[in-house]
Amino acid sequence: MGFELTPQEKDHFDRVAQEEKKLKQLPNQSLGTRIEKQALEKPENTSIYFNNNSWTWDSVNKECNRYANFFKNLGLESGNTVSLMMENSPEYLFLTGGINKVQGINALINTHQRKQALIHAFNISTPKWILVDQDCLPFLLEIRDDLPVKNDKIFVCGNGGNSKHDFRSLNEECEHISIENPNSTSKSHSRDIAFNIFTSGTTGLPKAVTLSNFKFLRVGIFGTTTLLLDTDDTIYVPLPLYHGLGLNVGWGAAMWKGSSIALRKRFSASEYWKDIKNYNATCTLYIGEIPRYLLNRPESEFVSDSPLRKMVGLGLKKDVWERFSTRFNVPRIVEYFGATEIGGFVNVSGNPGMVGRKIFPGIHIVKINRTNNEILRDEKNHCILCEPGESGMVLVQVTPKSDFTGYKSRKATEKKIITNVIEEGDTYFNTGDILKLHEDQWVSFVERSGDTFRWKGENVSTSEVESIILSFPGVQSSVVYGVKIPHSEGKGGMAAITLQNSENFDIKNLSKYLSSTLPRYAIPVFVRIREDLETTGTFKLKRVILKEEGYDPNKISDPLYIWDPSFNYLKKLTLNIYRTMVDGNLRF
Repeated sequence: MGFELTPQEKDHFDRVAQEEKKLKQLPNQSLGTRIEKQALEKPENTSIYFNNNSWTWDSVNKECNRYANFFKNLGLESGNTVSLMMENSPEYLFLTGGINKVQGINALINTHQRKQALIHAFNISTPKWILVDQDCLPFLLEIRDDLPVKNDKIFVCGNGGNSKHDFRSLNEECEHISIENPNSTSKSHSRDIAFNIFTSGTTGLPKAVTLSNFKFLRVGIFGTTTLLLDTDDTIYVPLPLYHGLGLNVGWGAAMWKGSSIALRKRFSASEYWKDIKNYNATCTLYIGEIPRYLLNRPESEFVSDSPLRKMVGLGLKKDVWERFSTRFNVPRIVEYFGATEIGGFVNVSGNPGMVGRKIFPGIHIVKINRTNNEILRDEKNHCILCEPGESGMVLVQVTPKSDFTGYKSRKATEKKIITNVIEEGDTYFNTGDILKLHEDQWVSFVERSGDTFRWKGENVSTSEVESIILSFPGVQSSVVYGVKIPHSEGKGGMAAITLQNSENFDIKNLSKYLSSTLPRYAIPVFVRIREDLETTGTFKLKRVILKEEGYDPNKISDPLYIWDPSFNYLKKLTLNIYRTMVDGNLRF
């Protein structure tokens, strides 16, 4: 390597090697086999906490069995897909575990997706059945005529709700199903596909990333080792289970070690520390916005003597890291970088602001043209490695041993593959992320490249948002880009648009349209109305100048609007509102 591992790195990688050795010894390991193992060895230990209720590993296994036997009776065959659109709940984990026991594939739909993006996600899942809860049912009903399955293949989970439907009730049909272990669990293979997890990439609409049993459990091992997990630890999971961090790192770690998780339906800053104390949560998961939200909250009576000591996540800036660790007395924070599709970096040494060190030879940061983010090549047509102090694109080598499964769509996978990086014939995955290399091989996150940016912990596709805006009557052209917002993590969306006829344009109607069509995180924070938009020689809209100009009303004479999340509409961006935002007194 040319440099020594830190003591923390050596300890971490030794632990990983020990646990992965156990994983590789048995080729039939899966979600289902791990749940049965924990139920056999720790039947009375708590597995899940939720809404002040709890389930032991034995009860979790029995609930998984109920759904496994139900879908087996329904005719589910190995490799069939079931799409789930549900908020966090124990049933989410029972269903995914049960479907896995009969070798089904769980397609986890992002609950924030709406209309065209939602239709697309269901279509590329190619499901035999769809499961939806009462919270998500209204959004499914909006697209019912475009779904890839008939009504008798759609099951509604849970009782109550005000939405009328003619789908089937999962609760009623599963009431008298056997809770005995199915004989199919042991027929699983570690290389079987367990999940399709959806991610927005540079091509626009969501893509399905395939995740095998092996990779799911391997990420669970990552969670186990980074959190130094023990069986009496409880992991607080306020992140959505359709997200790789919540499901793979959180539930995967608990499943691997036999620890507990405390689920919350949706993240709440006001209830956070109360939950931590009520569930005696020693560990948690984060995205960068969560620690910032918590720092902006007033002092809480539940912080005193908080049991929280260990965190793992991504997107935590140096200043927030240091303030959070000091104020809330959290000694172990592990930051990592990694796409759902493939691996990355991990910082187990507690170096604030860094995502880890460039330790392994198969990961490179290569030089790019920062104007268009194109990867640069030398005279031999190979990529040029960054030196300390330089930022570039992260490429991860793909080999037969790298456990790279890619996207469900081969075409989508091929678009992310780059060859002849270091030598002729090699193959790498382009993460689409720009990172900075520092001295001693330390690495920090810079930004998403090209047509995506990160906001509220989600990757936002500019091309997808542009196409949605262009579908609104009266909009002639649209360009979307990410802009830095004071006192906020990531980049908020900004749309510059031109109109066919400004006299007939109604900003309130555009607000309603965006609110009903886009996920909350994808709605542009700013809208700028232009007379025209500059294009390149190939008629591609120029983003660079617009990004540099930003949204300062002192410098821009065009009409500017800002999204008001309290009332879900765009309002004039005045100088007073701008000053309030710059001072950090405006929440998004």
